[in-house]
Amino acid sequence: MQALIQPLGELAEYEEIQKKKREGAGVLQISGCVNSQKSHMMYALGDGCKYKVIACSSESKARQVYEEYRFLDEAVFLYPAKDFLFYQADIRSKEILKQRLAVVQAILSGEPLTVVTSFDAFMDGLPRKQRVAEAAIYMENGGALDIQDIARRLAEAGYEREVQVDHLGQFAIRGGILDIYPLTEEQPVRIELW
Repeated sequence: MQALIQPLGELAEYEEIQKKKREGAGVLQISGCVNSQKSHMMYALGDGCKYKVIACSSESKARQVYEEYRFLDEAVFLYPAKDFLFYQADIRSKEILKQRLAVVQAILSGEPLTVVTSFDAFMDGLPRKQRVAEAAIYMENGGALDIQDIARRLAEAGYEREVQVDHLGQFAIRGGILDIYPLTEEQPVRIELW
C-alpha cells in the first residue's frame, strides 16, 4: 500500500501535516479534502500508528468510511452504536452486539487495527481493557470446570439460558453437556463433561 501513499509525499501541504503530527500529541484539524480523498488521507496519516480510531458524524457516514477504508487496510473494524430504535431492537441487537464484541476481541488481541465508528458509538461507556480480559471465560481440553459457576458467569455476561441453543447469545445445560452460542462465532459450541 506504500504505492498509494508515496504520491502524497510530494505535496508540500502533506509534508506540513506530517511535521505537525510529529510535534506531539494533540488535535490536528484538516479541511479541504473532497470526499473521495478522505479515506486515502486518513490511511496515509495513520501510517506508523498501531491503533487508529476514525469517528464519524453519523452511523451512515461511519459505514461509508468503513467500506472505503477496508480496501486500504484489512485490519479495519466497524464499531456500531447501540440500537435505540425499539421496534428493531430484537432483530438487530444481537448482530450489533456481535459486531461490537468482534472489535473488543480484536483490541484484546493486541494486533494493530483501525476502528471506524460514529460519535454516538464512540461515546458509549465501556469497561477498561483489563476488566474485559479478566471477565473472559477460558476453558481447555482436559481441564476442570464448575458448571454452576460457568452458568452464573455466562448469565452475568448477558447470555440467555435456554433448553436448546438456537441463536447467538444463548447457552444450555443438559446433564454433562454445555452448549454455548458465542456472540463472536458463526456456530455454537458443545462442551461434553466427563
